Amino acid sequence: MKFRPKMLLAALALAGVAGAAQADVLKVDVNNGYTTLAQAPGYQGEVAQWSVTNTTVPAVGAPYDSFVAYCLQMMESVEQVGEQNYSRVSFAANADVQELYDRFYSSSLTSAVNAVGFQLALWDLLGQADATSFVTGLSGAGAAALMMLDEVHNGTDPYQQDQYELISWISPDNQDLLQAVSTGSGEVPEPNALVLGGVGLLALGWASRRRKTANRI
Repeated sequence: MKFRPKMLLAALALAGVAGAAQADVLKVDVNNGYTTLAQAPGYQGEVAQWSVTNTTVPAVGAPYDSFVAYCLQMMESVEQVGEQNYSRVSFAANADVQELYDRFYSSSLTSAVNAVGFQLALWDLLGQADATSFVTGLSGAGAAALMMLDEVHNGTDPYQQDQYELISWISPDNQDLLQAVSTGSGEVPEPNALVLGGVGLLALGWASRRRKTANRI
């Protein structure tokens, strides 16, 4: 039996707007072979970057037409066969998660090592697991995750802030996904696409388990 810590769905239910988000049908598969098996205390499974095709959005090239995504929940599985229903919800990232994306998301698209390292760092910042506990089948991925986390917590190199709008895709049966939409490309989500049941955007996210030891540049 799979363990399904549906924290996002629980947050929606508590807010009284569960199921009110924009619904879409997604096809999910591994992106460019950016995947490996990994082990950590209480976990053994795949770590991957995912290629997502939205079969609902009619306009080719729209922000939600096709995209890459990362997993929000370490213990959830991704169904790679067929199509699944997802709800699109704005994701209010904490400062550390936003910095991880601003600093390293673009480089995570360039290699499997960077992609797997980014996913491990993301799980760490979301409180899913300690990145130091993972052993992966991809040499260098663990070290990449620790480098990213060190830079997020202690880095002093300047970087462009708020480069990405983060969108969560919530599934009742499969892994919840996190998409990044560039805020400088003209593809920022339109406000009415993210309104939940007429009550505005629902702020979702987890507090980081760590505090920065240096001020953001």
